[in-house]
Amino acid sequence: MARMRILIAVAHADDETLGCFSLLSDPSHEVHILHATDSAPRDLKYALRSGFLSRGSYLAARRAETMAVLAKAGMASERYHCLGLADQEAPVYWPRIRAYVESFGADRVYTHAYEGGHPDHDAVALALAGLPNVWEFPLYHAWGAEFVPNTFLGGAAESVVELDADRQRAKRSWLDCFASQQRVIQMFPVDREQFRPAPAYDFSRPPHEGPLYYEIRKLGWTWPDWRKATLDA
Repeated sequence: MARMRILIAVAHADDETLGCFSLLSDPSHEVHILHATDSAPRDLKYALRSGFLSRGSYLAARRAETMAVLAKAGMASERYHCLGLADQEAPVYWPRIRAYVESFGADRVYTHAYEGGHPDHDAVALALAGLPNVWEFPLYHAWGAEFVPNTFLGGAAESVVELDADRQRAKRSWLDCFASQQRVIQMFPVDREQFRPAPAYDFSRPPHEGPLYYEIRKLGWTWPDWRKATLDA
C-alpha cells in the first residue's frame, strides 16, 4: 500500500489524540496535525478553571502539552501546524481554515463530525465541507443524553478501529499529557475509534434537535449566533 500523506485537521490540542490515536501511532503513513486554534479562549474564566492565572500561562501550558504528545508520537515538529486562532473564534475565521487545508494537499484529511459538541469543532467541519478525501470522527454531542462521547449522529461508522489493552494503555498515556484537560478527557472511552467519509451536511440546520452541548455548557455560542457568524465570514 502506498504511503499516504494524512492531515488531521482539528480545532484544539487533544482533539487529534482523542479521535485519531490509531492514525498518529501508525508509522506506515506520513501524518500531520493542524490545530485551527491555540486552544486558549480569550475569556479568562477558562484559564482560571484549569488553575492558571492568565491566558498567557494557559496558552503556554497547552502548547507544552501538545509538544509532549508529539514527542510520544515521534512526530517531527515540521509536521505540526497551528493557525493560532483564539479558542472559540473558529466560526468567524473558517475560510482561513479551508484555505490552509486546500493548499496543504493531503491525500486524506480527518476532521470533526458536525455534532454540536463545540462551536470550533463544527466550524472546522464546515470549513472542510465538500473538499475531496475528507473523513470524519465523532467526539461528543448532547443528543439523547447530557454527554455522548465517541458516537456518530445519524448513521454508522464505515471504519472502526478496536484498540487492544496495550494500545488503550498507550492512548491513555498520551492523553495524560493534557493535564489541563483531564476533567473532560476522563469522560471518554479509549477502546475504539470510528471514522467515515464526511457526509453532505446541511449547515443551515442544527446538527440535532434540542439544545446543543455547547449551548448547554455555555461555551460562548448559541447555534443561531454560530450560524450568523459563519454566514458573515
